[in-house]
Amino acid sequence: MRPLTLSQLFTAMSMLAFLGVAGCASAPVGPPVEAPRLAVGDRWQYQITDNLRRGAVSQLDAEVVAVSGGSARVRFGLTDNSGRAEWDDEFDGSGRLWVGSLWREPPRPFNPPAQLLAFPLDDGKTWRQSIDTMREDTQLKDQILIYGKVDGRKATSVPAGSFDAVYVYRIVQLDDEEFWRTRTTRRDAIWYAPEVKGPVREAHAAEYTEKGGGPDMTTISTESTIIELMSFRPGGK
Repeated sequence: MRPLTLSQLFTAMSMLAFLGVAGCASAPVGPPVEAPRLAVGDRWQYQITDNLRRGAVSQLDAEVVAVSGGSARVRFGLTDNSGRAEWDDEFDGSGRLWVGSLWREPPRPFNPPAQLLAFPLDDGKTWRQSIDTMREDTQLKDQILIYGKVDGRKATSVPAGSFDAVYVYRIVQLDDEEFWRTRTTRRDAIWYAPEVKGPVREAHAAEYTEKGGGPDMTTISTESTIIELMSFRPGGK
């Protein structure tokens, strides 16, 4: 199971916690936050708490393994009670994902690259993106839809320390609709800290709705996770 850089509608308790944090007063971002300059050896370690699995904890490692012309390849490793899985994501110089996994899928190319964070991050900035895709299973055209908004700075504390982070709210609609259900909608809350070149905290929630009409339509929650930075080690030294 892959969380994506790498934020929702939570189950009852986690929903209340998320809305409480998201509703806190925010301070202006200040100068626009530019895309990070990644270096070989940059390494992050995250703890993931899965609220749909009774608080099960797993570990996500990420390390920059190659940099070329501003683009970077980041190797991820997820370790949980079922073992360890590894995959690579590739980002362009603007921080956009052009090869990788958005959610529980094998890495694939995106054209245009997916703008998960629209650098430079400036207070009040919003963005929308449509990515045309071709479904491998049906060979039909589809789309990935992304919406994001920068909402000031919000303080947060994680195992790696306390940060005055840039807060971003994001919605991603995937190209995975089936005849019996809607596409997956993922809602993300992101606390991004420039000093660690990435998020220090993310809250993810994903869901879809069964089709059929009438009162029997059911919304199924498929992810409710909290991702917190445990450590960051800069590379390039």
